[in-house]
Amino acid sequence: MQDPPLPTAFGRYQPIEELGAGAMGKVYLAVDPLIDRMVAVKVINMDLAGPDGRAEFLERFRTEVRAAAQCAHPAIVSVYDFSDDDKVPYIVMEFVPGVTLSTLMRQPPAERQAGLPDLSWLLLQVLEGLAAAHAVGVVHRDIKPGNIMVTPRGAVKITDFGIARLGDSTMTLVGGLVGSPSYMSPEQALGKAVDHRTDLFSIAAVLYQILLGRTPFGGSGITDTLVRLGGAEPAKLGPLEGSALGLVLRRGLEKDVARRFASATEFAAALRLALQAEEEATRILPLAAAPQAAPAPGYQLPVTVAARLTKELAVMFGPTAGVMLRKATEEAKDLPEVVSRLCAQLSPDEVARLRSRLAALN
Repeated sequence: MQDPPLPTAFGRYQPIEELGAGAMGKVYLAVDPLIDRMVAVKVINMDLAGPDGRAEFLERFRTEVRAAAQCAHPAIVSVYDFSDDDKVPYIVMEFVPGVTLSTLMRQPPAERQAGLPDLSWLLLQVLEGLAAAHAVGVVHRDIKPGNIMVTPRGAVKITDFGIARLGDSTMTLVGGLVGSPSYMSPEQALGKAVDHRTDLFSIAAVLYQILLGRTPFGGSGITDTLVRLGGAEPAKLGPLEGSALGLVLRRGLEKDVARRFASATEFAAALRLALQAEEEATRILPLAAAPQAAPAPGYQLPVTVAARLTKELAVMFGPTAGVMLRKATEEAKDLPEVVSRLCAQLSPDEVARLRSRLAALN
């Protein structure tokens, strides 16, 4: 079946291809001809609102614009422009090359296992972005892997503030239940008032899935999931029980809002300490449990050096760290050559940062 033709234009913005579609509408890759810049144009589908809900649906769109525009932070997609035409309203945003966190989490088991520390570290950037949003009174309310973009360099961008609560807005949102049940907080699932701590619960749910491969309260369907969220039973932590990361998850997934982390900054500090604990790295990803494979070509890094090097690269480049290190070692003869090949993949500023971090390995 042939793809439908692209719209001619959105104002001055010229669409190039459709990037995706969701409940609110479609997103297009487009170009701003005035400054020759690639942008993402999100178009709201007003037909979904029905004849009696157009004003409310359009207000959701305007809320996305206001919320995202107030949240100026490197970890949040920037808003450049918008049009609130009630026929074809759209918002013009920063185009973020890369993939969603959900895509990274669907990698083959071996690749995903190797990337576990990288994906966990990415959430520190998400928490920094949320701290900025919360500081201006914006609650996202739909934090999930599909709304977290990861660039090829491992930078994070939070997307889709379309159901965010702006300040003390009491607007009734279309459809009643707002959010993704697998990641939403109990208070949100029960239709109660929410504050910034609902986002922190969602981040804890994402971290849980990264580490354990499933969502903390996922059931056989939406109803079962909502029942588990609203019940008294806490999340089962399995092998993480009692560990530093387990303690972070336990507090992050508290059903009692008052017992959760008080802020994104507090959550980030606790998560950073847990990720830095050497015993947790070996507990979650024991080297002895890795499947035995044929020796890779090139220089074989000592296990301890490889672990440290991967960790340092992950701090800088996120999920691309493993690929970068593998490429650098494939044809190298020794550790200095590995470092040289790594540096050949980087910009001068990144080389300086990497060499500074590697100095501690000597």
